[in-house]
Amino acid sequence: MHWEKQLNQNGYVQIKNFLPEAQALSFRRKILTAKHYKTWDLLTTPYRPLMSIKDILTSSTVDKRRHQQAVKAFQCRQFSFSFYRTGNKHEKAHGSGDIHRTFCQLLQQRVNEPLTLDGEVTDTFLALFTKGQFINYHSDKGAGKYAFIYQLSKGWQHKYGGQLELYPKRIKFYKKSLQPEFNSLVLLKIDHPMYHSVRVLKNPIHKPRITISGWLV
Repeated sequence: MHWEKQLNQNGYVQIKNFLPEAQALSFRRKILTAKHYKTWDLLTTPYRPLMSIKDILTSSTVDKRRHQQAVKAFQCRQFSFSFYRTGNKHEKAHGSGDIHRTFCQLLQQRVNEPLTLDGEVTDTFLALFTKGQFINYHSDKGAGKYAFIYQLSKGWQHKYGGQLELYPKRIKFYKKSLQPEFNSLVLLKIDHPMYHSVRVLKNPIHKPRITISGWLV
């Protein structure tokens, strides 16, 4: 079965070896070497900043408290997430804009025609997950026609967690788990709808879960 037929039938597809390996390695290398201190912003919900600390300043104290708030909500079965993503306002400092543009061009070349898309990509971002981070059960309804998650994690082991968990039948007890496999692209059909989550990570510090994600319209 061709991948686009599988996507329309099942609501999701994982395309392995999406790009030539040299290109995938180049994307991974550029992301990992972007060491500017403003490269990554912690993204969490629920978000209740500390009133005693000016939240416009990035600090480990604020980030730790925000992560703890997200974990507490997760344990109470509320929608929550905690992970790092690139801050677009500093893209010139860490070069993420060039990564986005180059990847989106390659993505459009591969998927636009089979999916009969106009080709617009919305709100693409780089994401990095470390130990203890996660995304809770949700859908991307209203964000576009398809969501994409391009995996750049190398040498991933099942015990590290971070699996993309899909719920094709919209039931939390029935799920399909996809390993963060290097150079694989996952497409989700949003109007299926395809509920999904990212399992809590237990990865070592030198093994971050890295993705390029966004939506196609």
